[in-house]
Amino acid sequence: MSEPLLQRGDAVAEAIERAIVAREFEDRLPPERALAERYRVSRGTVREAIGKLVARGLLSRRQGAGTFINDDTDRRTAEIWSDMVDRHPRLQESLIEFRTMMECRTAELAATRHTAADRRRLQQVARDVDAAYGASDRRVQIEADVAYHRAIADAAHNPVFSYLMGSLLNLLHDHVQLSIAGMQPDTEPSRQLRAQHQALIDAILSRDSAAAGRAAGRHMDYVRVQLNDLRSVA
Repeated sequence: MSEPLLQRGDAVAEAIERAIVAREFEDRLPPERALAERYRVSRGTVREAIGKLVARGLLSRRQGAGTFINDDTDRRTAEIWSDMVDRHPRLQESLIEFRTMMECRTAELAATRHTAADRRRLQQVARDVDAAYGASDRRVQIEADVAYHRAIADAAHNPVFSYLMGSLLNLLHDHVQLSIAGMQPDTEPSRQLRAQHQALIDAILSRDSAAAGRAAGRHMDYVRVQLNDLRSVA
């Protein structure tokens, strides 16, 4: 039996959450088409609803695999971050400051510690992120950007940095939604970003720790400026 007609993403999000609590969905959600039929809405409304639940930490999207239901620990963590954002209006600036410190140090360590396997992965993520910012799909840009910075953190061979970087990037993109992704190709900001990504990888692969730290710092300074510009327009 089909569900009652729902008109808004908020209502569909609530309905999906009730279904999860009732264990009608386990591990992952059905495809968007099935959800649209179930709730008698468009797939665009389903995507909106899923986006709301992702932002709250209830769900996680995995490229090519679907939308998965997070465990209770992930949900509580997301609630903590959401509450912190509400209580600290300048939290985004604090997060960028913290990320800058991490990015510079992981780049320095990656330059001196990366293995042959890391080298191949770094070259691949550099190609992927360059292709992503050479196009205009925001979701692809975000996923490629996360993979790029996570690969650098992993190449530092410090599990604490790897975990913190992964958690921070997921927070920024899924919960705080702090991202400059969505740039159009063949624009000056896009060209600058692509050049910075390549310069950082080149410094790491050259095993030049000081240059890698400087490249990471310049990149984060640029990200901070671009985010401020986006806020002034919003």
